[in-house]
Amino acid sequence: MVRLTWNDIEGMTDELATKIKASGFKPDYIIGLATGGLIPLYFLARKLENNRNILTISVNSYDKDKKGDLKISYLPEIDLSNKKILLVDDIAGTGDTLKEILNILVDKYKVGELKIVTMVVLKDSTFYPDWYGVEKNEDWVVFPWDKAEFPEHF
Repeated sequence: MVRLTWNDIEGMTDELATKIKASGFKPDYIIGLATGGLIPLYFLARKLENNRNILTISVNSYDKDKKGDLKISYLPEIDLSNKKILLVDDIAGTGDTLKEILNILVDKYKVGELKIVTMVVLKDSTFYPDWYGVEKNEDWVVFPWDKAEFPEHF
């Protein structure tokens, strides 16, 4: 297990925002996967100076620390056809969640261009985002916003 700090997240989002800007990609909308992607969404939206066009998709594939089936409880009701989308999450663990959401955004919403950013990607992930903060070997990562759910790690 690895535990990340608020300073780690601040540094990662600074670096990621710089890389995204340098790439020339300017998203029309930034979408955060709830709940883990909401705080990175906030930091990146501020740093990319795009804090008006933010959306969320509510998904869950974990019950406490056990992986289960992907459950989508909220999708935005908005026309995203031909729009540039930046999808934000905290971690690319197996990659399954990101692949599923990518398929939904392409097939259902007909987005024009989609880029994905995560704070962490695990080396065993079957899907790598366009940008990520760090790559880890560990099978479990604890983020600073996980304190209420996993107090034993703080």
